[in-house]
Amino acid sequence: MNDAEELLRAALLKVPAGLAEHVMRVLDEAVRLAAIHGIDKEAVTLATLGHDLLRAHSPERLLHIAEEQAYALHDADRMEPILLHGPLAVPILREQYKVIDADILGAIASHTTAQAGMTPLQKLIFIADKIEPQKLEGVAAVQRVADLASTDLDAALLAYLDYHIEYAAAAGWPLHPHTIAARNELLAARRGGERKAGGARGTTDFTDYTDR
Repeated sequence: MNDAEELLRAALLKVPAGLAEHVMRVLDEAVRLAAIHGIDKEAVTLATLGHDLLRAHSPERLLHIAEEQAYALHDADRMEPILLHGPLAVPILREQYKVIDADILGAIASHTTAQAGMTPLQKLIFIADKIEPQKLEGVAAVQRVADLASTDLDAALLAYLDYHIEYAAAAGWPLHPHTIAARNELLAARRGGERKAGGARGTTDFTDYTDR
């Protein structure tokens, strides 16, 4: 165990028990997916242990930290400050926990909203956080994400973002621009692949999207 991992495991002892248990469930899922997709286990472990470092903070505290960090807020961040617990943890993890790997920090930053340009590690952490057993139970759309995650992280991420956007719209939640950018990027990649597969026809078969 390296120093950063030891510090992060110690930090888990200071958060609410329910949150610590969530992190460990995510870790189990993330390590499982890492073995399937050939992603470094140590990076996965550090990203998972650090992803909810600030999750127990109140909205007011998160907004205060954002002000201290001079973090550029989107309107969605102001309406739903809980979205900030990922990106605001990055400077703290770098300075206090000696986590310096950009990919790991990116995974922690993007696990709340997703974003365009995510790496395999970042997609894995985002998905593992959403399909851990307690979140999975009884939610068919999330079960579909879990099923896809074992073979295709992009398909799993797109399926989750589709589900999230529909749920957020029904609940009256704001949509973060990073979430929209991530979904658009995945859609563009999928449609580009379909056009290549279709050859000269240049058309897209939309039947894959009718289950949303």
